[in-house]
Amino acid sequence: MNARWLGALLLLAFAVYANTLFNGFVYDDAVGILQNPYIQSFDHLGRIFRTTVFSFQGDDGISNYYRPLLNVAYLLVHSAFADLPFGYHLLNVLLNVVVVGLVFAVSLQLFRDQGLALLAAALFALHPVHSEVVAWIACIADLEFTAFYLLAFLCFLRLEDAVGARRTWLSVGMLASFTLALLSKEPAITLPVVATLYEHFCREDRRAISVGARVKRYAGLWLVSAAYLLFRVTSMGAAVPLLKHPEVTWPLVPLNTLGLVAQYAEKLFWPWPLSVAYPFHSSAALSEPRVLAGMLVLLAFIALFVSLTKRSRVHAFALLWIFLTLAPALNARWMATYVFAERNLYLASVGFSWLVAAGILWLWRREGAARNLQRAALTLVCTVVALLAAGATLAHNRDFRDDGVLFTRTLALYPDAALIRSNLATWHWNRGLREEAEQQWRLALRDDPQNFFALSNLGMALLEKECFAEAKVVLQRAITVRPKFSAAHLHFARVYAAQGLGVEAEKEFRLALDSNPFSTAARNFFAKFYLDTGRLDEAAAQFRASLESIPTSDAWAGLAEVYSGQNSLAQAEHAWKEAIQLNPFATQAHFALGKLYLASGRLAEAEKELRAGLLMDPNNAEALAALREISAHTTRQR
Repeated sequence: MNARWLGALLLLAFAVYANTLFNGFVYDDAVGILQNPYIQSFDHLGRIFRTTVFSFQGDDGISNYYRPLLNVAYLLVHSAFADLPFGYHLLNVLLNVVVVGLVFAVSLQLFRDQGLALLAAALFALHPVHSEVVAWIACIADLEFTAFYLLAFLCFLRLEDAVGARRTWLSVGMLASFTLALLSKEPAITLPVVATLYEHFCREDRRAISVGARVKRYAGLWLVSAAYLLFRVTSMGAAVPLLKHPEVTWPLVPLNTLGLVAQYAEKLFWPWPLSVAYPFHSSAALSEPRVLAGMLVLLAFIALFVSLTKRSRVHAFALLWIFLTLAPALNARWMATYVFAERNLYLASVGFSWLVAAGILWLWRREGAARNLQRAALTLVCTVVALLAAGATLAHNRDFRDDGVLFTRTLALYPDAALIRSNLATWHWNRGLREEAEQQWRLALRDDPQNFFALSNLGMALLEKECFAEAKVVLQRAITVRPKFSAAHLHFARVYAAQGLGVEAEKEFRLALDSNPFSTAARNFFAKFYLDTGRLDEAAAQFRASLESIPTSDAWAGLAEVYSGQNSLAQAEHAWKEAIQLNPFATQAHFALGKLYLASGRLAEAEKELRAGLLMDPNNAEALAALREISAHTTRQR
């Protein structure tokens, strides 16, 4: 019976997220995957474990995130699927299935009730608030850490019944899983607290064995935590080196924590509407509605905890689980730009699922004259809620199809989400909608004048329009907000280069690369600057450095131009071929390779490349003239 029901449960977990498999890359995925040199080769494995998750961006990537297993997962998927989104989405969906299975296993071990375990895992599988975690590739860290966290806790729970070698292996498994959880995401640090409270508050044999024996079960978790914190402090300079919200002073932290408590409680019980971004506005007074709501939630939590403690300590522990696993996300000072995030509820909602499942089963198992009617009503309500939850999940999954859909729908809910608006502008820009992009960047700056992404990109847009004076003003504002922002220095360099100020341009290019040495954009533009000024050897060096970071068609094409300028035709041919290999639609590469073949008398190969280019640019006069030349030469030979 276990296997049959568990199989149905896992199939359900897969089914509600199957429609994410053909979504694309969205939001941070472009940076984390497409622009990430660390996942290109296993040679970077050591660097992945020595640095923070975005360290490949240099100063642009300074963060509090030490999550090496995120990049390890990307590295493994990239080795099999390259840049195809399907592989990354498949891993997310399968990891969620594993988590649902672990929720069942932990529930069964904790409550010793198969019905509750199945129901809790089903509730977890269907909760719409998990859509972001599974549908957004960048949330793989939440999936990894939750899986390892639950596995470690499961090993800890089973220590109670284990003896001899099995006990040793469970201890090893617990510590190994906990270590992997810590290497996945920082909130795993809560496990020692959870285990300690369970051991002394809930464990069935807590009065039958000595305090020393109980401490021995979880002591290793505290030792691993201490080693992890020591590593963070020594390698990153502090456990939390970057404060994203310094405006939230310590006296304001409790007020904002209460506001967040209310917001998370609301989203657990009523997960509509769902959004990838919730703009943060700091609370400053106890009288604010969200602070008061948080106080009411906290009072209700305390009252329910006291009541449950008298009846069933394991159910009281389920309530503690929600609070403890969510606790790291309740300090606004060290959270990301958007302090509140649905993904922070992924692990915490396990406790919520336990409590709801226990409540449903209590109603189901009640005796009374109206028992059958009560069960029929309960079945109807649960079925309707399950269908609504599945529908909401499937619908929100589709929001992650592409950036245009995701950002547009997010802004429909929260028009003041400046970072999202800035990203939407970039999406428009990449599709050639230049005026729309500029308008969106200006709107983003209206809501957040300090948004250095919007400032930098607006400066780029003004550069493209040759409004150099205004571009300089905007880019200087971006640099003032964030002095080491690579993109702003890059666009400043391009402005100087366009004005013929070579010395100033070169200085800004170097500042851009000092901030982000792996930036292929900065390398390629710097190389093009050298190419345009006739400094071919320096151009070649920059193009090669770009290719060592992430091989791109543009870098190979630039290197081919350098080789052509140096009259190294064999190397130029190789470079053009590599450019086309990476981008078969690189029109100019086809034309350039065709011209090279034509010059060397390789007419058949020249015709093939020229025709390939004309498929995308059918009116190219130079290519058409070259084809006529080939045709005339062939006629003369006949």
